[in-house]
Amino acid sequence: MPRVTIPLVNGEKYHVFNRGVDKRTVFASKSDYLRFYQSMEVFNSIEPSCDYSRSVNKIRIDEDRLVQLHAYSLLPNHFHLILEQLVDDGISNFMKRLSGGYTSYFNETNKRSGSLFQGRFKRVHIDSDEYLNYIFAYVNENHFVHKLKRNSDIYLSSSNHYQGKTSSKLLPNISTEYNFEHAQRLALGISIKRDEEEYEL
Repeated sequence: MPRVTIPLVNGEKYHVFNRGVDKRTVFASKSDYLRFYQSMEVFNSIEPSCDYSRSVNKIRIDEDRLVQLHAYSLLPNHFHLILEQLVDDGISNFMKRLSGGYTSYFNETNKRSGSLFQGRFKRVHIDSDEYLNYIFAYVNENHFVHKLKRNSDIYLSSSNHYQGKTSSKLLPNISTEYNFEHAQRLALGISIKRDEEEYEL
């Protein structure tokens, strides 16, 4: 039975994710992570960015953005984002530019061709505060369930921003401390693993 397409509505938040085709690695180096991280700013604009290198240092204002990024986690073969749509078709246009731009960079760097990500991005509507609290932890702590070491580099996860270890200009300026005790991380890890098996991440 085909999955129902979830409509994207302005002012609503969504968990957006995708993985490499055939579960392949899509982030193989620090340069790859940085490129995707910077691309989340470069391609978050109502006006299309034709020249990546010139667009990286462009000053942007809130009114020009397609989406508000609330959280992210980049792992070797997949990524998770929490996005709020700001304008009509904002998430679709943002993800099309982000995935396409990064794929072009990756293919050129690695002398390959063809698709990098597994089809169109997946999304889940965040329709309650309870689910928002869960998915916020899910995205920020996704490294934990995969038993991957995460350092303080901001390009890997927004968790470091919310814990006050470093800051990202891509995210809201939130001063509330974000933290989990070990037992909470363990329970969350089990829950994340179950969800990822369902979505085959």
